[in-house]
Amino acid sequence: MPAYATRHPRRLLRDLTFETIRDAIVDGTLTPGERLFEDDLAAWLGVSKTPVKEALARLSAQDLVQIEANRFTRVATADDLDLLDTLELIGVLHGEAVRSLPRTASEGAAQRADRALAVLDSGPTCLGLVEASGAFLELARNPLVRRAAEPLDIRAAFLCRHLAVDWSRASVAGHLGDLGRSFRTRDWPSAADALHRVFRRSSLHDAIMTRPSATLSVTGHSRGAAPAPVAPTGTSPSITDQTDVDPTGTLPRIPAVRR
Repeated sequence: MPAYATRHPRRLLRDLTFETIRDAIVDGTLTPGERLFEDDLAAWLGVSKTPVKEALARLSAQDLVQIEANRFTRVATADDLDLLDTLELIGVLHGEAVRSLPRTASEGAAQRADRALAVLDSGPTCLGLVEASGAFLELARNPLVRRAAEPLDIRAAFLCRHLAVDWSRASVAGHLGDLGRSFRTRDWPSAADALHRVFRRSSLHDAIMTRPSATLSVTGHSRGAAPAPVAPTGTSPSITDQTDVDPTGTLPRIPAVRR
């Protein structure tokens, strides 16, 4: 029997397809409102349309893709109201993870608090605060908190790429100060309350700002131009969904094409 390399876990192709398209949305390669065409995505990823169709359906359930039957499939828009809704729930879930920490903090909790303080001291960003507070989810006593927060954290990463928060606003700056003091003293209940207030809708309502439009696009269809044929780089053979697994654990990255 031949010996096969086992350095990479075998992954289901539909999961790899989902994760690759999701990451392209989150990192800005696919922009808000971008029209998505199954044929184009399948060609770029070297798969058939079946895993692409399944991936788009899953992304629609996570509010990263909008599907209107017989009309369009596109990347979700980045709306300030969506960001307010998402951050408010994140504040509740991340706060619950912090609140469940024992009074005598573990080394892992203390390290996470110090990383959060570094984010606050260097000038917080929307994504930076979400990631710093989300690090406590690994320590949450209730596993449902972690599962509920994961899709929200991913959606926040997408929205925070296209929308920004002015953290110097009086409505939120005081809560950030409370959060920093609570992390320094390892007062976890107070830190949880401060997180909730920081991400609360009433705190952020007047602080949301729109970033400049992204300049990257994958397909030219939504831009009014004919798309140039693009193939994944590298010498690896195309991956088909007939095997249902990819032994390398990776799919080709979708290339970014400038308008």
